[in-house]
Amino acid sequence: MSRLFLKTIITSILLLVGMASGDVLAGRKGCYLLIRLKDNRVVEQAGANRRLPPCSTFKVAAALMSFDAKILTMDRVFRWNGVKDSRPEVNQDQTAATWMERSVVWVTQLLTQELGMKRVKAYLAQFAYGNQDFTGGLTQAWLTSSLLIDSREQARFLSDLWHEKLPVSTQAQKQTKQILVVQTSGKSKLSGKTGSGTWEGTDLGRYVGVLQCPQGEYVVVLDFQGKCKGPGGLTARQMVIDHLREKGMW
Repeated sequence: MSRLFLKTIITSILLLVGMASGDVLAGRKGCYLLIRLKDNRVVEQAGANRRLPPCSTFKVAAALMSFDAKILTMDRVFRWNGVKDSRPEVNQDQTAATWMERSVVWVTQLLTQELGMKRVKAYLAQFAYGNQDFTGGLTQAWLTSSLLIDSREQARFLSDLWHEKLPVSTQAQKQTKQILVVQTSGKSKLSGKTGSGTWEGTDLGRYVGVLQCPQGEYVVVLDFQGKCKGPGGLTARQMVIDHLREKGMW
């Protein structure tokens, strides 16, 4: 019996029982979920599900709120305020698309302040977004502060967005999906958002996205805590891509 045949059998069994083949979390504490969109079936899971700060994955929710409230449009230009960041691409004017692609914190902060606490809290409740706790303030709550959300909640939120079932305008949901950050490989496509921070004394990385590939459409979510090189969110996304490649889905 060939090694390839044995690997195929083992992978099939793991899929049936809903376990992730291989060490997708690379020995780190975290959670990984792969959920089939058409029926919300958990295809793979690994690690333990717990609430953590969303960090920049919150931009997906912020985009939905802002498009729905009509303070964000595809052609709005956000003028740079002159406060320098270590990343040159942040230190310039931004659009909705570049805000998401470059993960520009100051644009999120501007939008949440324009929305105001009352509207932000109302949207969080409508989305059932984690613990809905914005006591950390309009400019910091999602940045390793008071707002927490687990991977299953992230997956449900993204599934509802993809099916356009959230209680906001259909246009806002379409526009939000349009500006998600895209990676492609052959016939496979990932649309999502990373999040990076420090939590409980170590690096935190998060990725939420939708995979479209020959095998179907899936919500894929990964979070981890542990030391890494570079932003945790980019590490989380690469962990997802490496695992999908191992499974023949990328």
